[in-house]
Amino acid sequence: MSDQNDAVSTFERHRAELLASKRLMTIVALAIFLICVALSVWISRFTPERLANGVPRIFEYFQTIVPQLQWDVLFEARNEAGRATPGSLTYWYADFWTYIELIGETILMAITATMIGAIGAFVLSFPAAHNFAPNSWVHWLSRRFLELCRGIPEILLALVLVFMVGIGPLAGVVAIAIHTTGALGKLFSEVNENASSRPVEGIAAVGGTWVQQMLYGVVPQVTPNFTSYALLRFEINVRASSIIGFVGAGGIGQELNRVISFYSDDRVLAVLILVVLTVTVIDLISERLRLGFIGRENFA
Repeated sequence: MSDQNDAVSTFERHRAELLASKRLMTIVALAIFLICVALSVWISRFTPERLANGVPRIFEYFQTIVPQLQWDVLFEARNEAGRATPGSLTYWYADFWTYIELIGETILMAITATMIGAIGAFVLSFPAAHNFAPNSWVHWLSRRFLELCRGIPEILLALVLVFMVGIGPLAGVVAIAIHTTGALGKLFSEVNENASSRPVEGIAAVGGTWVQQMLYGVVPQVTPNFTSYALLRFEINVRASSIIGFVGAGGIGQELNRVISFYSDDRVLAVLILVVLTVTVIDLISERLRLGFIGRENFA
């Protein structure tokens, strides 16, 4: 009986020590978090007063980029000389077809970059998954490479590539593809880690190679999620393609940078409206495609 009491006492003492240790770690982590938040607020000067003073300036800026449209000439076309009437929609969107061409270029950049990035992520996701990596060195190198790809922002990659290959869409496509490889590679590898290993073990048991194990044991399980993530990344890449144009990497962002630089305020709004509409339409289409691939019930 004494031995039993001693065992219970030892267990309770050990449990109390574990709880105290866990409580201490929680307090320390919370303290570090609060210190980080306080430092962030102090460094960014994130104060209600600054926000209150800044909000009216947003409306002031939008007032400067709103076009001076006139109802009596709003829908008037170009005259015989090919000139648009000031105050009309034709005058505001004088470069409409140029914008449409650049938006088409932006979408094509995003499609190409997403395809290249998805292929790279697909290949690297299997060695990057800890449960399917052929060995620890391959796993470590794959992980570090994917971290490097996604650790550098697209706009910095595009800036470097513009110096390498010159101004134009090529720099933008390569920059976005590199970042997409890193971002999708991480997501794909996590999907692989949640896949069942039973089909893989079955293929290995009959003498299948590692590549065959991945292709026939894992890929059928993860394809819907891979497709869903790739479509989601395509949406992100359309927005990224609109931004990296600011460093000369092609797309509608390059035109947006031009109109901002030349203080064509009403043209800034014209371009922004088209960009927002394009991104919205692509998001809606992509969402429907994702639901079709992965199933609406998985989003509940």
